[in-house]
Amino acid sequence: MGYLKNDDYDDLPEDDGEAFAKLEAISRDRLYEEERDRDGDLPWECMLSYMNEITALADQFEVTEISYDAQPEGHYSNEFARFTRAVDYRLAQIRVRMSRRNKRNSVAITVPAREKIQHHLERLKEEVKAANIPDKRKNALLDRIADFEAELAKRRVNLAAVMTVIALVSSVIHDNAETLIESPKIVQAISALFGAAKTEEDEATPKLPAPEPFKAIPDLRTAEPPKQTFAEFDSDLDDEVPF
Repeated sequence: MGYLKNDDYDDLPEDDGEAFAKLEAISRDRLYEEERDRDGDLPWECMLSYMNEITALADQFEVTEISYDAQPEGHYSNEFARFTRAVDYRLAQIRVRMSRRNKRNSVAITVPAREKIQHHLERLKEEVKAANIPDKRKNALLDRIADFEAELAKRRVNLAAVMTVIALVSSVIHDNAETLIESPKIVQAISALFGAAKTEEDEATPKLPAPEPFKAIPDLRTAEPPKQTFAEFDSDLDDEVPF
């Protein structure tokens, strides 16, 4: 028994850590939908299924130090809490890596540059609407431009998504060069604006270090509790203490 379905494995991210994070979130959400007992605890069988599933994923995606004890000493919920702490520890590291990678593959567009790009897109749409091409292809091209505008509206623009749309638009333009005369120049101008923005950002950003391998997860069970410290009486007052 597990919480992941076949469809959940479709369209997984290429990055192993990101794929693990995506599947773990789905599995945990479905686990928490299970009916709890009178004490508000999840059934051990459900927790066990989740831990078994996530351990298998961790092994597949090389996310280290994720394991569980199927017959723990003491209360079962303690083992589940220990397991989810270990998973959350790894997820925090994965999210940091994802954030750094996404920054490398995206760019923040300034307001002036955004306005210039939007101006070029308006010109492109006008030419496409007036072009003597089949309505089906025309509408498909306008849909791609709309996708481009949606990406442009984000705080950081994904360069892979932008380049994909530009490539598809350029392909249609190439096949209809006799009627989309200005479009190649417009697309080239848009590409140049993105290139300039990314170059400027990279030059202003210190180079990020290569990601380190996963570090050992601290075992909180063996950590010594902090020692209590007590304020000592001032030596000058010792004689004044009435006992």
